[in-house]
Amino acid sequence: ATDDDGSCIAVVEGCMDASAYNYNSSANTYDGSCCFIAGCTDDTMFNYNSSACYDDGTCIPFIYGCTNPVMWNYDSNANTDDSSCIPFIYCCTDDTMLNYNSEANTGNGSCCYVSGCMDDTMFNYNPNACLDDGTCIPFIYGCTNLVMWNYDADANPDDGTCIPFIY
Repeated sequence: ATDDDGSCIAVVEGCMDASAYNYNSSANTYDGSCCFIAGCTDDTMFNYNSSACYDDGTCIPFIYGCTNPVMWNYDSNANTDDSSCIPFIYCCTDDTMLNYNSEANTGNGSCCYVSGCMDDTMFNYNPNACLDDGTCIPFIYGCTNLVMWNYDADANPDDGTCIPFIY
């Protein structure tokens, strides 16, 4: 045609498939841009989808922390592990107790406030002790009466063998 009779239609390129996310109802020329995959298109986000061509507003930022639920400092909000996980260390966490453990992060009911001999075969066994202080004394049977002939200063239970002095 050499004369414009007003019937010319301008080329409008775009996606002409109505099932695509970026369908353009004004397009009259297909340009190959139809997008059928929606998702997060921001490559700085946790759930970035490199196949997505349409951003559906679901992007989630990276949240760093411990993602292992069996660790002491597990962070249920974290979606990216930062290698900061700390295992549970069970012991006494009360710094006023005799068996306080400064490395413990979880109390286990083992805090102790009585120390003494914990060996029930020893003379000074303390049934209330929960921390052995190394002071156990073995039984040494003998005469514990100072005025007897066979007094034994090392004896701790009197065994009834005391012999009086005969004058």
